Amino acid sequence: MAKRPAPKHLTITIDFDLQTERSTVHYKRAHEAYEVAVEAAIREAKKVLPPDSIRAITSEIDWSYRWQRDGDVHFTRSDANDTRSNAEDEEHWDDDSLFFDIENGRWMRSVTVQGGDVEVVELDD
Repeated sequence: MAKRPAPKHLTITIDFDLQTERSTVHYKRAHEAYEVAVEAAIREAKKVLPPDSIRAITSEIDWSYRWQRDGDVHFTRSDANDTRSNAEDEEHWDDDSLFFDIENGRWMRSVTVQGGDVEVVELDD
């Protein structure tokens, strides 16, 4: 008696880190990029996977700001390299709109403007 094959899943994550000078990428453009990325991934995967091997394809978009995420570390090996700075230990800021722009070497602030868009501005001294 032939057994049914065990279900297999292939999950592909594409993470676009978007930032434009003094502005933000709006949802419409981000969604268009998502659509073409999904279409391209499906088209190329079908070229290399066996015929009739795909039972279903789902996709998901997560449009969020990383500074809104509050991740918790639940485990770290003792020999793991800690890439975080010690700034958390030295000082705690409650303003989530502040971030350090590594490329320009300065503190910046994200502000919501009329219409709900988010813009990035220099931090006032």
